[in-house]
Amino acid sequence: MPDPEATRQPAAPETGTGTAFCAPVIVYGALRSGTTLLRLMLNAHPELNNPGEVDFLTDHIRPAPDAPTGWRYDLDALRADRMFRAQQIEIPDGMDGLDLTHALLQRLAGKKARGLLCVSMHRDLPLAVELLPGARVVHLLRDPRDVARSSVEMGWAGNLYHGCDHWVRSELDWDITLSRLDPKDWVELRFEALMDAPEAELSRICDFLGVPYSDKMLSYPEHSTYAAPNPAVANQWMRHCAPRDIADLESKIGILMAARGYPPSAPPKSAPGRIRRAQLALHHKAGMWAFGMRNYGALAFFGARIAGKLRLTGLQRHFQGQIDARIRQTLR
Repeated sequence: MPDPEATRQPAAPETGTGTAFCAPVIVYGALRSGTTLLRLMLNAHPELNNPGEVDFLTDHIRPAPDAPTGWRYDLDALRADRMFRAQQIEIPDGMDGLDLTHALLQRLAGKKARGLLCVSMHRDLPLAVELLPGARVVHLLRDPRDVARSSVEMGWAGNLYHGCDHWVRSELDWDITLSRLDPKDWVELRFEALMDAPEAELSRICDFLGVPYSDKMLSYPEHSTYAAPNPAVANQWMRHCAPRDIADLESKIGILMAARGYPPSAPPKSAPGRIRRAQLALHHKAGMWAFGMRNYGALAFFGARIAGKLRLTGLQRHFQGQIDARIRQTLR
C-alpha cells in the first residue's frame, strides 16, 4: 500500500510571496529517454501533477553572493527560453533567485487543481537538488543506443557516436547526485521495463510517490499523439542501426553502459583511430547542418549560430525564435 507520508512534500523556507514552498518530485532522465511519455502517464493520474519540462529553472540561474538568496537569474535568457515560454507563466515583478525558482514552481503547481507536483528535468541534477532541498527523484533510464538513435532522428547529432554524449552527461550527473540522496528519496525506472509491463512499473512508481495506482495513467493516448506502451518500441537499435555505428558507440561508453545494466552487443573493440574520429566529427556536423537547413531554413539555422558566436544576443534570439516556432509545430 502507498505510504501516505510519501505524498507530503518537504517544506522549505517561505518564498518572497510569504507562502511556504514544497519541493517537487523530479522526474530525471536524458533527453529521448522517455521522459515525455512518463510525464503524460503521471499527469493523467488524478492525484499527480506533471506540467512538463523545467530545465529552465537551472539553465539560467547562477551563484550571486551579493544577492539576497545567493542566486540570480539571467531574466532575459529565461524569458527567451522556448520551454519557459511554452509553460505560459509570468515572472513576478521584482523577484529573482531562489524566490523566483519557488514562485515559478508554485505557478506550475497551480495549473492543475490538485495533485503532487512532479517536474521533468534532463540535466544539471546536482544543481537542481541543491536549489530544491528535500526533492525526491524518479530516475528514468533508457538504453543509450536507443537514446543516440533517437537523438540523430531529432537532428541533435549526426551519428550515434556523438548522439550518446548528452546521455553520458545526464548519467554522470546522476552519479554525483546519488551520493547526496537518501535511499528512500529516489527510485529507478527503466524505459524497457515500462514498455514491457506498464501497469506493474507504474504501480511501483505510485508506491514511491505515495498514491494508489490508477488505470487513468494509461489513458494518455486519448488526449495525445503518443501510442500505448509497446515492447517493440524498446531496443530499436537492434533493427535500425548499422553494426559499425553500434561498435563505435560501445567503444566510447561501453563501461558506463554496462554499469547501467546495458551490456555491449559484442566483445569490446579498440576505440576509433584518429582518422575514424575525424570522419565521425565531420559526419556529425554535416548531419546536424543538413537537418537544420532542411527543417528550419538556412538563414535561421546559420544566423542563430553566427550571431551566437559574435555575441549578438538580440539577433541570436531573433533567429532562435524562428527555430523555436518551427520546433513547436513539429514536436509531438
